[in-house]
Amino acid sequence: MSAESDVEEILAVHWDWFESNRGLDVERMRRHFADPGYLQYSLGGHTYRGIEEKVRVWSQLREQGFDFGELSVVEQPVVHVSGDLAYLTVVWSSRLVGEIGDGTVAAGSEPILIRATEVYRRDDGRGAPVWRIWHFHASQGIASDFPAGRAAAG
Repeated sequence: MSAESDVEEILAVHWDWFESNRGLDVERMRRHFADPGYLQYSLGGHTYRGIEEKVRVWSQLREQGFDFGELSVVEQPVVHVSGDLAYLTVVWSSRLVGEIGDGTVAAGSEPILIRATEVYRRDDGRGAPVWRIWHFHASQGIASDFPAGRAAAG
């Protein structure tokens, strides 16, 4: 395998996972994460130990009519590969939107910037040599750190 083909494979996983956020597509999302072995430190401060915890949260949000609105890339992903390990950094913006029980649409007034790091291994969690996300960490960015001129389409 070449480093170039590894980067291409990792970016394919990343972009499909990114797009799964639109509509909270649980099955599309699930296939990109190690099982078992996945760990996430979420933007909301929660820790997900295993993909089933993330699936449960997404399923509940989707059932309640929530979605990630205005999902867009602010900085294109950068991938670093070393053998069977890699990490990707990216910045996007989004709002979680949906209906509260009384039919009122709930949404943040402005999208928030999300700085994310995805850690990849060429291992699906059961030993198959395919790139999967093993760890995801998100934190909120500050708009002044990401000038509008650096925005990019996803």
